[in-house]
Amino acid sequence: MSGKRVLIVGAGHAGGRVAQHLIALDEHCQVILVGEEAYAPYERPALSKDVLLGKQSSDELTLGPVGFWSETTRLQRVVGRVVELDRIARSVTLSDGSQIAFDELVIATGGAARTLDIRGGDLPGLHVLRTIPDCHQLAEALQGAESIAIIGAGVIGMEVAASATQLGLKVTVLDVGDRVMRRCLPPDASAWLRQLHLDAGVSLESSVRPQAIAEVNGQYAIQAKREDGSKVQVWADQMLVAVGIECEVHFAQAAGIQCDNGIVVDEFCRSPSEPWCYAVGDVANTFSPFYGRHMRQETWRNAENQARAVALQITGKSEPYHEIPWMWSDQFGHNIQVVGTIEGFDQQVLRGNPAEHQATWLLLKEGRVVGGVMINQAKDRKPLEALINSRALIDRELLADSNLTLKKLAA
Repeated sequence: MSGKRVLIVGAGHAGGRVAQHLIALDEHCQVILVGEEAYAPYERPALSKDVLLGKQSSDELTLGPVGFWSETTRLQRVVGRVVELDRIARSVTLSDGSQIAFDELVIATGGAARTLDIRGGDLPGLHVLRTIPDCHQLAEALQGAESIAIIGAGVIGMEVAASATQLGLKVTVLDVGDRVMRRCLPPDASAWLRQLHLDAGVSLESSVRPQAIAEVNGQYAIQAKREDGSKVQVWADQMLVAVGIECEVHFAQAAGIQCDNGIVVDEFCRSPSEPWCYAVGDVANTFSPFYGRHMRQETWRNAENQARAVALQITGKSEPYHEIPWMWSDQFGHNIQVVGTIEGFDQQVLRGNPAEHQATWLLLKEGRVVGGVMINQAKDRKPLEALINSRALIDRELLADSNLTLKKLAA
């Protein structure tokens, strides 16, 4: 691909890694990296944990080596927002009116934190957590607060709930769903996590829908309604809205690039709309031959590994992207890991004892392992991935036998 000019829109984890791989894989490649933040590309997972707790500096999150972002001559970093894509001219227009031409385009725009479409949902001072500035603002606000209300019991909401509790705040979590981290965890693992938070003093309100927010005498008053119609009112000094992201597809969709729950791409991370357009990371709704469907993953591993797959594709080293989903979360000193998918499982095997905070749930569908959840059992991750990849039929009693390690079963 000698001399190609590659434009990457989105300078987060995924976009940054694409840039690094392209520079490493092709000595003639020219890379332009456009992002809205002045920060060099960085990893996000620690924002809701160690950075918020003051245990880690946000400077440590930069994708290394740090000098790469200022010293690489074939890399041009642009701070700005792309507002228009011209498919015929192969160029984009930024919000300041400037234009950038390209040969290949990588969309790595991720998403913006969702806000609440309710009365008072746009009040100043309501926090979201997506970026380093978001984290700094939240951390500063928590220093002078005694309580926080968190709307959303997903990964970010529950991690911040744990961090804020450790900082000494009274924490209340409200969620429309019937269980915590319901997109990631099966019911039994979710119940374990719920109890962990309750034991730490977190107040949890499930199956409630916020109706309105008001600011009264320096506090936030949240009005919500349960499914049975009864009302809930929560008062807090600070408030975090953690209800997921909206994929940033505005300029691509307006240009006719196929979008559906993100940018639609094939197993090579390429858009069916244009052979020169790729998507990577949180915004990429990628076809998985292994699962036989499109999947969009908001995980560290997907950003990390899909970036390399896209760079290989652009540099002529074509291979389909295949990744068993994997994510982790650390809460109250406990490590939670989820592998595979929790969708559609029809059997469950428990190894260990959740009450002792040492457990692995194996999720089966038609006799095959399709996913699993580990509580402080990181050693089970690789054999669990091997079991999922093999699609082997394994006797349920063998899977439940604590005398047999998963490593032995996966061999």
